[in-house]
Amino acid sequence: MLGPVLRSLPASSPRYCSPLFFHTAAIQLSGHNKWSTIKHDKARNDSQKNKLFSQFAQRISIAVKQGGSANPDLNIRLATALEQAQKNNVTKKVIENAIRKGSGVPAPGEKPTESCIYEGIGPGGIAYVVEALTDNKNRTISSVRSAFNKAGGSMTPTLYCFQRRGFVNILSPKGMDEEQVIMTILDVEGVEDYAEMQDAANSDEGEFGGSFVVFTQPSDANKVAQRLKESKFYVDDVGVEFKAQDPVGATLKEEDLKANDSLECVLGEIEEITDVYTNRE
Repeated sequence: MLGPVLRSLPASSPRYCSPLFFHTAAIQLSGHNKWSTIKHDKARNDSQKNKLFSQFAQRISIAVKQGGSANPDLNIRLATALEQAQKNNVTKKVIENAIRKGSGVPAPGEKPTESCIYEGIGPGGIAYVVEALTDNKNRTISSVRSAFNKAGGSMTPTLYCFQRRGFVNILSPKGMDEEQVIMTILDVEGVEDYAEMQDAANSDEGEFGGSFVVFTQPSDANKVAQRLKESKFYVDDVGVEFKAQDPVGATLKEEDLKANDSLECVLGEIEEITDVYTNRE
Protein backbone atom coordinates (compact mmCIF):
# COMPACT_ATOMS: atom_id res chain seq x y z
CA MET A 1 0.00 0.00 0.00
CA LEU A 2 5.70 1.13 -1.42
CA GLY A 3 2.45 2.50 0.40
CA PRO A 4 2.47 4.42 0.33
CA VAL A 5 6.07 5.64 -1.09
CA LEU A 6 4.73 4.49 2.33
CA ARG A 7 0.98 4.52 2.47
CA SER A 8 -1.68 3.13 4.83
CA LEU A 9 -1.95 -0.55 4.04
CA PRO A 10 -4.34 -3.35 4.95
CA ALA A 11 -3.62 -5.68 7.85
CA SER A 12 -1.91 -8.15 5.54
CA SER A 13 0.81 -5.65 4.72
CA PRO A 14 4.23 -5.52 6.37
CA ARG A 15 4.88 -3.79 9.65
CA TYR A 16 7.52 -1.13 9.33
CA CYS A 17 10.61 -1.26 11.54
CA SER A 18 12.38 1.84 12.79
CA PRO A 19 16.08 2.16 12.00
CA LEU A 20 18.29 0.84 14.79
CA PHE A 21 20.69 3.39 16.23
CA PHE A 22 23.43 1.97 18.43
CA HIS A 23 24.88 4.19 21.16
CA THR A 24 27.77 3.56 23.50
CA ALA A 25 29.23 5.38 26.47
CA ALA A 26 32.02 6.64 24.19
CA ILE A 27 29.60 9.24 22.81
CA GLN A 28 29.69 11.00 26.17
CA LEU A 29 33.45 11.49 25.76
CA SER A 30 33.42 12.71 22.18
CA GLY A 31 33.32 16.45 22.84
CA HIS A 32 36.98 16.71 21.93
CA ASN A 33 36.30 14.94 18.64
CA LYS A 34 33.18 16.61 17.28
CA TRP A 35 34.18 15.94 13.67
CA SER A 36 34.14 12.20 14.35
CA THR A 37 30.58 12.42 15.65
CA ILE A 38 29.50 14.53 12.68
CA LYS A 39 30.99 11.99 10.27
CA HIS A 40 29.12 9.15 11.96
CA ASP A 41 25.85 11.10 11.88
CA LYS A 42 26.35 11.96 8.21
CA ALA A 43 27.07 8.32 7.36
CA ARG A 44 23.91 7.24 9.14
CA ASN A 45 21.80 9.90 7.41
CA ASP A 46 23.32 9.07 4.03
CA SER A 47 22.49 5.39 4.59
CA GLN A 48 18.87 6.23 5.37
CA LYS A 49 18.63 8.51 2.34
CA ASN A 50 20.14 5.88 0.06
CA LYS A 51 17.67 3.30 1.31
CA LEU A 52 14.76 5.68 0.72
CA PHE A 53 16.02 6.48 -2.78
CA SER A 54 16.37 2.75 -3.45
CA GLN A 55 12.73 2.19 -2.45
CA PHE A 56 11.54 4.92 -4.79
CA ALA A 57 13.74 3.58 -7.59
CA GLN A 58 12.23 0.11 -7.19
CA ARG A 59 8.76 1.57 -7.23
CA ILE A 60 9.49 3.48 -10.44
CA SER A 61 11.03 0.43 -12.14
CA ILE A 62 8.03 -1.73 -11.21
CA ALA A 63 5.65 0.96 -12.47
CA VAL A 64 7.42 0.88 -15.85
CA LYS A 65 7.44 -2.93 -15.99
CA GLN A 66 3.85 -3.45 -14.92
CA GLY A 67 2.39 -0.27 -16.39
CA GLY A 68 3.58 -1.15 -19.87
CA SER A 69 5.24 2.16 -20.74
CA ALA A 70 8.16 4.38 -19.74
CA ASN A 71 6.09 7.43 -20.73
CA PRO A 72 4.27 8.87 -17.68
CA ASP A 73 1.67 10.42 -20.01
CA LEU A 74 0.64 6.88 -20.96
CA ASN A 75 1.29 5.21 -17.59
CA ILE A 76 -0.46 6.82 -14.64
CA ARG A 77 1.17 4.40 -12.22
CA LEU A 78 4.56 5.68 -13.35
CA ALA A 79 3.38 9.29 -13.24
CA THR A 80 2.27 8.81 -9.64
CA ALA A 81 5.55 7.15 -8.66
CA LEU A 82 7.54 9.96 -10.27
CA GLU A 83 5.51 12.62 -8.49
CA GLN A 84 6.09 10.99 -5.10
CA ALA A 85 9.81 10.54 -5.82
CA GLN A 86 10.20 14.20 -6.76
CA LYS A 87 8.38 15.29 -3.59
CA ASN A 88 10.98 13.32 -1.62
CA ASN A 89 13.90 14.93 -3.49
CA VAL A 90 14.99 11.77 -5.28
CA THR A 91 17.71 12.79 -7.70
CA LYS A 92 17.20 12.96 -11.45
CA LYS A 93 19.94 10.37 -12.00
CA VAL A 94 18.26 7.85 -9.68
CA ILE A 95 14.93 8.38 -11.45
CA GLU A 96 16.44 8.02 -14.93
CA ASN A 97 18.30 4.84 -13.93
CA ALA A 98 15.11 3.38 -12.45
CA ILE A 99 13.13 4.08 -15.63
CA ARG A 100 15.88 2.53 -17.73
CA LYS A 101 16.01 -0.61 -15.58
CA GLY A 102 12.24 -0.93 -15.67
CA SER A 103 12.39 -0.71 -19.46
CA GLY A 104 14.84 -3.62 -19.54
CA VAL A 105 17.74 -1.51 -20.80
CA PRO A 106 20.48 -1.68 -18.12
CA ALA A 107 23.53 0.54 -18.28
CA PRO A 108 26.82 -0.92 -19.53
CA GLY A 109 28.08 -3.39 -16.94
CA GLU A 110 24.68 -3.74 -15.26
CA LYS A 111 22.50 -6.82 -15.38
CA PRO A 112 18.80 -6.63 -16.31
CA THR A 113 16.38 -6.81 -13.40
CA GLU A 114 13.39 -9.13 -13.10
CA SER A 115 10.44 -9.41 -10.76
CA CYS A 116 10.32 -12.42 -8.43
CA ILE A 117 7.81 -13.76 -5.92
CA TYR A 118 8.82 -15.90 -2.94
CA GLU A 119 6.49 -17.80 -0.61
CA GLY A 120 7.10 -18.90 2.95
CA ILE A 121 5.72 -19.83 6.35
CA GLY A 122 6.87 -17.91 9.40
CA PRO A 123 6.72 -18.75 13.11
CA GLY A 124 3.30 -19.91 14.29
CA GLY A 125 2.19 -20.79 10.75
CA ILE A 126 1.92 -17.21 9.41
CA ALA A 127 1.89 -17.17 5.59
CA TYR A 128 4.17 -14.78 3.67
CA VAL A 129 4.40 -13.60 0.09
CA VAL A 130 7.55 -11.63 -0.72
CA GLU A 131 8.01 -9.59 -3.91
CA ALA A 132 11.42 -8.55 -5.16
CA LEU A 133 13.07 -6.78 -8.08
CA THR A 134 16.53 -8.22 -8.56
CA ASP A 135 19.42 -8.58 -10.98
CA ASN A 136 20.62 -11.74 -9.23
CA LYS A 137 17.91 -14.29 -8.37
CA ASN A 138 20.33 -16.69 -6.67
CA ARG A 139 21.57 -14.01 -4.28
CA THR A 140 18.08 -12.78 -3.45
CA ILE A 141 16.49 -16.17 -2.85
CA SER A 142 19.45 -17.11 -0.67
CA SER A 143 18.87 -14.00 1.47
CA VAL A 144 15.14 -14.67 1.72
CA ARG A 145 15.65 -18.34 2.60
CA SER A 146 18.20 -17.41 5.26
CA ALA A 147 15.72 -14.96 6.83
CA PHE A 148 13.02 -17.62 7.07
CA ASN A 149 15.38 -20.30 8.35
CA LYS A 150 16.83 -18.09 11.09
CA ALA A 151 13.31 -17.18 12.23
CA GLY A 152 12.30 -20.84 12.47
CA GLY A 153 10.18 -20.74 9.33
CA SER A 154 10.60 -22.16 5.84
CA MET A 155 10.02 -21.37 2.18
CA THR A 156 6.91 -23.22 1.02
CA PRO A 157 3.87 -22.47 -1.20
CA THR A 158 1.50 -19.89 0.32
CA LEU A 159 -0.06 -18.06 -2.63
CA TYR A 160 -3.29 -19.97 -2.06
CA CYS A 161 -3.71 -17.92 1.14
CA PHE A 162 -3.87 -14.65 -0.81
CA GLN A 163 -5.86 -12.92 -3.52
CA ARG A 164 -4.17 -10.72 -6.12
CA ARG A 165 -5.91 -7.36 -6.60
CA GLY A 166 -5.27 -3.89 -7.93
CA PHE A 167 -5.63 -0.78 -5.80
CA VAL A 168 -5.83 2.96 -6.33
CA ASN A 169 -5.37 5.39 -3.42
CA ILE A 170 -7.26 8.62 -4.04
CA LEU A 171 -8.21 11.91 -2.40
CA SER A 172 -11.63 13.30 -3.21
CA PRO A 173 -12.10 16.83 -4.54
CA LYS A 174 -12.74 19.48 -1.91
CA GLY A 175 -16.45 20.23 -1.63
CA MET A 176 -17.68 16.91 -3.04
CA ASP A 177 -19.99 15.37 -0.43
CA GLU A 178 -19.74 11.72 0.61
CA GLU A 179 -22.67 10.56 -1.49
CA GLN A 180 -21.23 12.19 -4.61
CA VAL A 181 -17.83 10.65 -3.91
CA ILE A 182 -19.26 7.14 -3.54
CA MET A 183 -21.48 7.44 -6.62
CA THR A 184 -18.60 8.77 -8.72
CA ILE A 185 -16.29 5.98 -7.59
CA LEU A 186 -18.85 3.24 -8.23
CA ASP A 187 -19.69 4.67 -11.67
CA VAL A 188 -16.12 4.03 -12.85
CA GLU A 189 -15.94 0.85 -14.90
CA GLY A 190 -13.61 -1.68 -13.32
CA VAL A 191 -14.13 -0.65 -9.69
CA GLU A 192 -14.97 -3.70 -7.59
CA ASP A 193 -14.94 -2.25 -4.09
CA TYR A 194 -13.71 0.73 -2.09
CA ALA A 195 -12.93 1.72 1.50
CA GLU A 196 -12.46 5.04 3.25
CA MET A 197 -9.07 5.56 4.89
CA GLN A 198 -8.50 7.53 8.06
CA ASP A 199 -5.44 9.41 6.86
CA ALA A 200 -5.39 12.01 4.12
CA ALA A 201 -1.69 12.60 3.64
CA ASN A 202 -2.03 15.15 0.87
CA SER A 203 -5.09 17.03 2.14
CA ASP A 204 -3.17 19.30 4.50
CA GLU A 205 -3.15 22.08 1.92
CA GLY A 206 -6.94 22.14 1.89
CA GLU A 207 -7.22 21.13 -1.76
CA PHE A 208 -8.79 17.72 -1.14
CA GLY A 209 -11.40 16.02 0.99
CA GLY A 210 -11.56 12.39 2.11
CA SER A 211 -9.02 9.63 1.50
CA PHE A 212 -10.15 6.40 -0.17
CA VAL A 213 -8.72 3.19 -1.58
CA VAL A 214 -10.41 1.62 -4.59
CA PHE A 215 -9.99 -2.06 -5.46
CA THR A 216 -9.90 -3.54 -8.97
CA GLN A 217 -8.74 -6.51 -10.95
CA PRO A 218 -4.93 -6.34 -11.29
CA SER A 219 -5.15 -5.58 -15.01
CA ASP A 220 -7.63 -2.73 -14.44
CA ALA A 221 -5.69 -0.66 -11.88
CA ASN A 222 -4.11 1.74 -14.38
CA LYS A 223 -7.34 2.22 -16.32
CA VAL A 224 -9.39 2.87 -13.18
CA ALA A 225 -6.78 5.31 -11.85
CA GLN A 226 -6.88 7.29 -15.09
CA ARG A 227 -10.68 7.51 -15.02
CA LEU A 228 -10.71 8.59 -11.39
CA LYS A 229 -8.16 11.28 -12.22
CA GLU A 230 -10.41 12.48 -15.03
CA SER A 231 -13.21 12.72 -12.43
CA LYS A 232 -11.07 15.23 -10.47
CA PHE A 233 -9.79 12.82 -7.83
CA TYR A 234 -6.15 13.12 -6.80
CA VAL A 235 -4.41 9.78 -7.46
CA ASP A 236 -1.93 9.22 -4.64
CA ASP A 237 -0.84 5.67 -5.46
CA VAL A 238 -1.55 2.87 -7.92
CA GLY A 239 -0.45 -0.73 -7.73
CA VAL A 240 -1.15 -4.41 -7.36
CA GLU A 241 -1.05 -6.23 -4.04
CA PHE A 242 -1.76 -9.53 -2.31
CA LYS A 243 -4.72 -9.58 0.10
CA ALA A 244 -4.89 -12.29 2.75
CA GLN A 245 -8.10 -14.28 2.30
CA ASP A 246 -8.33 -15.52 5.91
CA PRO A 247 -6.22 -13.46 8.32
CA VAL A 248 -4.93 -15.46 11.28
CA GLY A 249 -2.83 -14.91 14.35
CA ALA A 250 -5.23 -13.95 17.14
CA THR A 251 -4.09 -16.98 19.15
CA LEU A 252 -0.36 -16.70 18.39
CA LYS A 253 1.98 -17.11 21.33
CA GLU A 254 3.97 -14.07 22.41
CA GLU A 255 7.24 -15.61 21.25
CA ASP A 256 5.76 -16.27 17.81
CA LEU A 257 4.57 -12.67 17.55
CA LYS A 258 8.05 -11.39 18.36
CA ALA A 259 9.66 -13.87 15.97
CA ASN A 260 7.39 -12.69 13.13
CA ASP A 261 8.18 -9.06 13.94
CA SER A 262 11.86 -9.92 13.67
CA LEU A 263 11.37 -11.83 10.41
CA GLU A 264 9.50 -8.92 8.83
CA CYS A 265 12.26 -6.51 9.84
CA VAL A 266 14.96 -8.76 8.39
CA LEU A 267 13.04 -9.13 5.13
CA GLY A 268 12.60 -5.36 5.02
CA GLU A 269 16.37 -4.90 5.20
CA ILE A 270 16.96 -6.93 2.02
CA GLU A 271 17.51 -4.27 -0.62
CA GLU A 272 15.91 -6.15 -3.52
CA ILE A 273 12.62 -6.76 -1.70
CA THR A 274 9.86 -4.37 -2.70
CA ASP A 275 6.85 -5.70 -0.74
CA VAL A 276 6.10 -8.19 2.02
CA TYR A 277 2.58 -9.50 2.63
CA THR A 278 1.36 -11.74 5.44
CA ASN A 279 -1.97 -13.19 6.57
CA ARG A 280 -1.24 -12.06 10.11
CA GLU A 281 -4.03 -10.08 11.77
